[in-house]
Amino acid sequence: MTETSAPIGGDIFKSLLLKGILMIILGIIMLIFTFGSILAIELLFGIVLIILGIQLLTSGSTFLGEYKRTWWVIVLGILAIIGGILAFVFPAIMTLYIVYMIAITVLISGFTDIAISIANKTGEANRILVAISGVLGVILGILFIVMPFTGAIVLVQVTGIFLLVFGILAIIEGFMAKKPAQTT
Repeated sequence: MTETSAPIGGDIFKSLLLKGILMIILGIIMLIFTFGSILAIELLFGIVLIILGIQLLTSGSTFLGEYKRTWWVIVLGILAIIGGILAFVFPAIMTLYIVYMIAITVLISGFTDIAISIANKTGEANRILVAISGVLGVILGILFIVMPFTGAIVLVQVTGIFLLVFGILAIIEGFMAKKPAQTT
C-alpha cells in the first residue's frame, strides 16, 4: 500500500493515540512536578514575550497580526522584551502576574454573569445557573488575588487533571475511529 492509499482511519487512529499519550504524560508531569511545571510555564511565557518583542521591533508584524510601524509598536516591543527578561530574572513575580491576570479575567467574567442574570437576558433556569456561575467566578477570582501562589498550584494541578482526562478521551476516540475503518 502506498501512502495515498492508506486508510484514513489508520492515520486518525495514530494521531489521536499519539495526542492522547502525550496529553497523559504531560498531565502526569504537571501533577507530580507541580512547582517545576509552574517554573516551565513562567519561562515559556518569558520566551513568548521576548519573541513577540523582537518581532514587533524588527518587522512590525507578529503571530497576533500586522501592526503599523509606529513608535507605539516600538515601545511595546521594548516592553515585551523587558517583560520576557524579567520572567527569567524574577520568576515568582511572573507567577504573580499570570495568576493576577487570570484572577482579573475570572472576576470580570463573574461580574458579567451576575449582571446578565440580573438583567434577565436568559431563560429562568439558565438565569439561576448563570448567577451561580457568576458568584463562583467572583469567589474564585478573589481567592486567586488573596492567595496567588496557591492559585498557581491549583491552576497547574487542574490543568494536569484535564490533560489526563482529555488524553484518555483522545485514545478512546482513536480506537472508535479505527473500528469503522477496519470494517469497511
